[in-house]
Amino acid sequence: MKYKAAIFDQDGLLFDTEKTYQASWIEAGRLQGVEIPKEFPKRFCGLSPKDIAEIVSEAYPELDVTEYCETAVRLARSAQLASTPEPKPGLSTMLEFCRANGIKTAIASSSAMHIVQHNIRSAGVAEFFDAVATAEEVANCKPAPDIFLLAASKLGVPPAECVVFEDAFSGIRGAAAAGCAAVLIPDQLQPTDEIAAICTVFPDLAAATAVFNR
Repeated sequence: MKYKAAIFDQDGLLFDTEKTYQASWIEAGRLQGVEIPKEFPKRFCGLSPKDIAEIVSEAYPELDVTEYCETAVRLARSAQLASTPEPKPGLSTMLEFCRANGIKTAIASSSAMHIVQHNIRSAGVAEFFDAVATAEEVANCKPAPDIFLLAASKLGVPPAECVVFEDAFSGIRGAAAAGCAAVLIPDQLQPTDEIAAICTVFPDLAAATAVFNR
C-alpha cells in the first residue's frame, strides 16, 4: 500500500461541527447589534484567527473585531463541550478500514486540544487515533504546512506517505505544501479549479478509502 498514514481535519470533516461555528459567528454579531448574513461565515472555514479578523474588519468596520472573534470562539467551544458531535457520513467505515489495513491515523485540527479530545471521546472514536496535533502546538496555522508536518512526525511516517483529508481549502493548500497527498471532502464549499488541481475529491469518508488503493 502506497500510503501508510491518514491525517484528518476535525471540524466539518470528522464531525458536523462547522454549523456550530457558523451559528456562533452570527450570534456574536447580534451581541454587538450587527446582523451577519448566514453565508458570510462560510468564508472563515479553515482560516486562521488573523485571517478571519482581517475579513471581518474589512466587511464590518463597525464591529469590535477582537471582541467579536473572541465571543464567537467562546460560544462555539461552549456549545461543543455541552454536546456530542455528529459524525460525518462514512466516518466509521474509514476508521475501521484504516485499522484493518494497518494505516496509522492522526487528527490535525485548528481547534483547541481539549475540544478535539472531548469530541473524539464523546463520539466513542478516540481509540482509533494514534496521535492528535492542534494549532496550539505550531507556529503557523493552515495553510502553512506546520500542523501536517507535526502530525506526520508524531506518527513516525514521512509526509509523502501520508494522506490528508480536509474539507477546507486552507487545509488542502497546507497538505500540498507539506508534501502529503490531499483529499477534499466538501462540506461548506465546493472546490474551485485551483483546489481541484492539487487534490482528489470524494463525496464522503467511505468513498475516500479508495485513495489507498491507487
